[in-house]
Amino acid sequence: MATIPTYALYGETKAELLEQWVHCESIPTRSALYGWEIELHRHDHFFQILNMSAGNGLMLGTDDSRPLHASVLVTMPPRAPHGFRFSEDVQGHVVTLAGERVAALLKPLPEIKSVLARPHVLDLAAPQAVRLRTRLEAHVAALAEECAGRAPERFALVEAHLTVLLIEIGRLLQALAAERSAPEGPLSRQAAKFQSLIDQHFRHERLLAFYAERLAVSETHLNRISRAAFGCSALGLIHHRLMVEAARDLTFTLIPVKQIAFSLGFDDPAYFSRFFTRQMGLSPSQFRAMQARRPGSGGARRKS
Repeated sequence: MATIPTYALYGETKAELLEQWVHCESIPTRSALYGWEIELHRHDHFFQILNMSAGNGLMLGTDDSRPLHASVLVTMPPRAPHGFRFSEDVQGHVVTLAGERVAALLKPLPEIKSVLARPHVLDLAAPQAVRLRTRLEAHVAALAEECAGRAPERFALVEAHLTVLLIEIGRLLQALAAERSAPEGPLSRQAAKFQSLIDQHFRHERLLAFYAERLAVSETHLNRISRAAFGCSALGLIHHRLMVEAARDLTFTLIPVKQIAFSLGFDDPAYFSRFFTRQMGLSPSQFRAMQARRPGSGGARRKS
């Protein structure tokens, strides 16, 4: 690892990039300058998303190379060695982000954060991904447009597009992983039904008995289903869904904490605050204040 060069970004300093926290440019902008090949290197502080819309190439690694083609999306976390070799007709964008900002955005979403901690190459033309291709590519294009302009509040809009993009990528990676590892037959079908039931009823139903009865299984078997498919207990999956919704409301709305608690089915706002604090390590008010203080954040700024 010591022999692999560490770059800020082919020329810009770390301080320059961290000041804006996001940088976006076309793939040909840099690769043409280097003979269409970016040698193996790594970035200690930056997370990158590469979306190829035309051409082909190779992603270089320490042990092997991966072929790249149009409609491929690459995610590269900090400190992961990588390089690229492109054809001269390559098109697409590279988005470079401060790793600290990505970590902050994904703090309420630990499972997606964990997935994106590893490099990935996504084929957006594959059957499992094709329905998301237009949305993902549209968000990358919107990021490029905002980064190139000087419109008011552009960083707030950049962060909104980025948050959706990271969540969509994370969801797709989770779905692909579950598809590869989920047990065949009735257990996997029951897991899908359980997740669908949670999405429908998580605001008002948190008793395992409710979900077990709907699936016609015991609570013990429901936990077995959840651990096999999702890697956590059934109650843990319900709590995770609640936290995702609570974090979204606290970040992107001005709804008082008390009202958020009621909307999520908590009769006692104080109990909701204790629940949130156990899960996140911060109270709802502290979490909202932290989100609002982030430079360029679109988070709510009124006190709870």
